[in-house]
Amino acid sequence: MPVICGRVFMNGILTNACFIIENGKIVGVKKSVEGGKKDYGNAVIFPAAIDIHVHFREPGFEYKEDFFTGSRAAAMAGVTCVMDMPNNEPPVISQRIFAEKARKIRYKACVDYGLYMGIKGRVEKCDDCIGYKVFLSGDNEIFCSMEELNEAMKELGDSKPLAIHAEVKECIRRGGATNLREHERNRGKKCEIEAIKKIVEMSKEMKAKIHICHVTTPDSIKLLKGKVSFGVTLHHLLFSYKSEFLKEAMGKVNPPLRGEEERGELYRKFIKGEIPILESDHAPHTLEEKSEFETAPSGMPGVDATMPLMLRMVKKGEIDLQLLHRVMCLNPAKLFGVNKGVFERGKDADFIVIDFGVIKQLKALSKCGWSCYEGMEAIYPKHVYLRGEKIVDDYEFIGDAGMGRMIS
Repeated sequence: MPVICGRVFMNGILTNACFIIENGKIVGVKKSVEGGKKDYGNAVIFPAAIDIHVHFREPGFEYKEDFFTGSRAAAMAGVTCVMDMPNNEPPVISQRIFAEKARKIRYKACVDYGLYMGIKGRVEKCDDCIGYKVFLSGDNEIFCSMEELNEAMKELGDSKPLAIHAEVKECIRRGGATNLREHERNRGKKCEIEAIKKIVEMSKEMKAKIHICHVTTPDSIKLLKGKVSFGVTLHHLLFSYKSEFLKEAMGKVNPPLRGEEERGELYRKFIKGEIPILESDHAPHTLEEKSEFETAPSGMPGVDATMPLMLRMVKKGEIDLQLLHRVMCLNPAKLFGVNKGVFERGKDADFIVIDFGVIKQLKALSKCGWSCYEGMEAIYPKHVYLRGEKIVDDYEFIGDAGMGRMIS
């Protein structure tokens, strides 16, 4: 049985320990073990991250990303479990389409994964999905009115998480934006806040397991805190509509980047521990598609940047390991009932080995070939393990397509 030793993050602290792995799971944790062990010395051994919000673009848009390239990028950034969204082509809104997508990607995933089922008007239940997703914004076919969302919440109950893109369709102005400031005006924060107020009110009398995706404003946090699960993205923490990009449309996302004051307050709430989940909303497009602002699709890559930039923030003392563990490991695992995220007996042996002395420049790992974070200082995991098997060794991916298992 493999035995891994080092400075292990357990119970909120770093402690010298060894854990024993059998059949991909942790079967024991001890202070020390004699012989037959892999000792990482002073390197930090930390649970691998879980990213609950990615768009790996398969099926339908494989020229931007596919499940192999997306999950490989995740692995190299220290993420061993992802939840993939259903706005594909065709959109995943039926059990038949869900099964086709699952078959298509089955032998391509490099990390473990769950697949969302989209809701269009009414719920079609799916035993194998990790959760359900709905857009209130009307940006695609996966759309519900507030009345339909209310019915969906009643029908689903607490069976599986329901992830919501919370922008009210009627509030959004379409087209005409030629820069990030105008895009933000078209989808002002009131569109998000109005949606969240209605969701919180509806959820009071229900047992639905709601998660609000990519919250962008401190006002939303005040409404949601202690009531409904929610997350923020790295790009909403670090960028505003005043940020400069190689092409301005690289920063075009939905919901949009807010003003610098809003961004700063959101960031401060994050480092204070007021936000439960950090999600990448990894949504790659080609640079060519990002050339003309008005016609450019919304979204940017991020699964390859989130953990490395967070680890650099730990090194700089801006956040601590406890906060990072909560938002990228513990809370995502709890929300979806995933058997990962902590070093405990019976949990999957998913972990990363970190040398905090090695600082690199962030590089794009996604198939799309670019990143808004490119060139920023980052700390990548030196080694990454998926269920006890090493998939990244000395910063190089050594895993195989098909190693990842679907979680439902």
